[in-house]
Amino acid sequence: MTNLTNRKAFGSVLSGIRKEQGFRSAHQFFKNIGGSKSLGLAYVSYWDMERGKKLPKSWRLKTIMAALGVAQYSPKAQELVQAYFRALSGSDELLQYLSAPAAAAPALPSRELAEAATHKMLSQLSVNLTLEQWKLCTRDMVTDICQTYLNETAGWVTVSELSKATKFKPKAITKALKALAAGGIVDLSGNKTRGKFVGKTIQLLPMTPATAGIRAALRNNCNAWLADSKLIALKRITVRMTKANLNIYRQHLENAVKLAAVYGGVNENRQDSAIYFIDARIYQFLPRD
Repeated sequence: MTNLTNRKAFGSVLSGIRKEQGFRSAHQFFKNIGGSKSLGLAYVSYWDMERGKKLPKSWRLKTIMAALGVAQYSPKAQELVQAYFRALSGSDELLQYLSAPAAAAPALPSRELAEAATHKMLSQLSVNLTLEQWKLCTRDMVTDICQTYLNETAGWVTVSELSKATKFKPKAITKALKALAAGGIVDLSGNKTRGKFVGKTIQLLPMTPATAGIRAALRNNCNAWLADSKLIALKRITVRMTKANLNIYRQHLENAVKLAAVYGGVNENRQDSAIYFIDARIYQFLPRD
């Protein structure tokens, strides 16, 4: 293939990943992550990358991947990096040194098929809030927690139900709901409300300079809320492993977290269900960096 064709192939992979991450358009992605402040380039420059007119510098590609929320060792990251180097070199010749010849793919076990179907479903249901909407969620704890409850609950919810679930005062909840409605996050009708993104996975904020303050505020709200929340389960293990094996295990762990969506949903009976927060973390314990 010619370099132009390879650049277009790279742009196609980039735009495909952007859509899978819940950004319907390049402009929405650029605006939601903080624009030029986060990527260090103008919108038209990023748009040219998706259209195959230009390639980013290698260090900028890393920034774009972080803004898209693409994990470093994920299949999406590998696909994009391979397309990038293919466009740079003009062929697959050098890339062939990095991997063994591909064997015929075996049929996926039923469990893996279920995982693949779930991942596809979640990517189709994902949505991204604007920076303004994220900032709105950080105005106070009441606003943040009410938004979470409504996003995980189908149908109309009364102020009294929210007050019973959160222990917040009705007056504070009403004030928060009016702000969320003005921000386009919920619908409001009298003393009833419902989330606009019910049943959809709200993508995490990208790790960019423009979102640092918002992420810190959300993290503080989450930690404060969890401090008084009921712990359901805890499992810990300390193990030595290579970085290569860690990356493999990390993918399994991420898949397990995503699969939680299979076991519940927004339409569950409110009297016989609860909203659970599942948090999987891996720390490098030793040696210290």
